Amino acid sequence: MKRFTLSLLAVAFLAGFVAFTAFASRHADQEGTPIFVTKIPPGYREWRLVSVAHEEGELNDIRAILGNDVAIKAYRERKLPFPEGTIIARIAWRHVPSEENNRAFGREQSFVPGEQPPWYLQFMVKDSRTYAATGGWGYSQFDKDSKPGPESDMKTCFPCHQAAKDRDFVFTRYAP
Repeated sequence: MKRFTLSLLAVAFLAGFVAFTAFASRHADQEGTPIFVTKIPPGYREWRLVSVAHEEGELNDIRAILGNDVAIKAYRERKLPFPEGTIIARIAWRHVPSEENNRAFGREQSFVPGEQPPWYLQFMVKDSRTYAATGGWGYSQFDKDSKPGPESDMKTCFPCHQAAKDRDFVFTRYAP
């Protein structure tokens, strides 16, 4: 009987240890998962246009917002939350006056993208498992040399996107 009790206690201890180790490992993995995307999604320049925007102030840029096929389908169907695999891109350029266009118009009114390549790229990637801590979205920004922005910048994305929580953290509306 004593041997049986000791065996039972050993099995219970071992089972508890395994369960604790699995829980701790999963918890550590979640804390270690970055909240930002470190690689530019391939083929993003071939994606469809979602909308365009102009930002004034410190940014003073013009932007094209693109979506992969998953994103475009969700936008067209007005599907929220966005499905897994959605990727939304923002290509931003500093804008400059177009001397050629302005001569044709007879006044300064036309602006075009300056600095080639783009001033910066940003992406939102929907992966609820990987990016659970940030509403299911991974964020990224790449500079004009295609280098990822600093982690400190990426940590500001999700708090800002909280303002669009009712639209699955996405600011841009579809402009058909």
